[in-house]
Amino acid sequence: MVMLMKKNNSTEEILNLIKSSDNIGVISHKNPDGDNIGSTISVILGVRENLNKNIFGIKVDNFPQNLLFLDTIDNIRETEEQDLDLLIYVDCGEVDRPGDIGELFRKRAKKTINIDHHKTNDYFGDLNYVFPNMSSTCEIVYNLFKDFNFKISKDIANALLVGINTDTYRFLYESSTSSTLRVCANLYDLGADKDYIYKKLYQNNIFEVEMLKNKLINRAKLYFDNKVAVIGMFESDFEGTDLTMDMVDDVVNYYRDINGFEVSILFKEMEKNVFKGSVRSKEFVDVSKVCGYFNGGGHTRAAGCIIDGDFESVVNLFLERLKSEYTNEF
Repeated sequence: MVMLMKKNNSTEEILNLIKSSDNIGVISHKNPDGDNIGSTISVILGVRENLNKNIFGIKVDNFPQNLLFLDTIDNIRETEEQDLDLLIYVDCGEVDRPGDIGELFRKRAKKTINIDHHKTNDYFGDLNYVFPNMSSTCEIVYNLFKDFNFKISKDIANALLVGINTDTYRFLYESSTSSTLRVCANLYDLGADKDYIYKKLYQNNIFEVEMLKNKLINRAKLYFDNKVAVIGMFESDFEGTDLTMDMVDDVVNYYRDINGFEVSILFKEMEKNVFKGSVRSKEFVDVSKVCGYFNGGGHTRAAGCIIDGDFESVVNLFLERLKSEYTNEF
């Protein structure tokens, strides 16, 4: 039997479907990050401002604290289930990334569009626009808007810049290309407030958060001749504080950024015997491949997964898989 390769639709097909739709939803995903929020906001504002469509964002999870400075984030809100002419997925590597809420809206949508940059994406939309070589979904959205001849307002430029900047880890990941930097230069020219955005993202730390990060860093366990670090984060770490786990997430980058380390792993206790792993690598480990074994995914240098079990068994399972994938390196 001949298997048909799935492929991207043309920008003309995507624009025509949007133009022919009257009630449009754009859905975020569970544990939303800067790229997901930035691309969701951008699609909403771009379609509304240029085509005057009834379009809204569908919130499926709490926003991270460090992105609440975006005053356009209120375009994504908890929404009653309703019939849709079109449901647009952005930055969703899998159709179930938005969880149960996404499934409810999908069942009531006539058509779907899938815009994404994850290499694990299986082209689940009625129309698809997936580019795994792109730095971020926000970079893809920018290119779409240019092909659509959309006017990009300052609010759109700000949202796109947030998404690109956060998903490239300040342009440090290999996915950042000269094209990515040219897109950002164009966003600056379109009015993106880069100084304000960078200060809010990277110079707005909370003292109590930094103290908790230090605590987590100091109790990390090191493996494979100090090439791999594992940090555990537990619900008990937040007792008696006003802090939330998303405020401390970037602690995962700490050991990855130290000379000699290849992989840094953060396991967060989501509930009893359920841990969410956030994994980062530096040079040769494809963490999306390792996380994929646990039904997770993401990118070559940044990925995640959820593993059931107590902390020690979860760590052992993950390290065993890492070792089996990279026997000669660890």
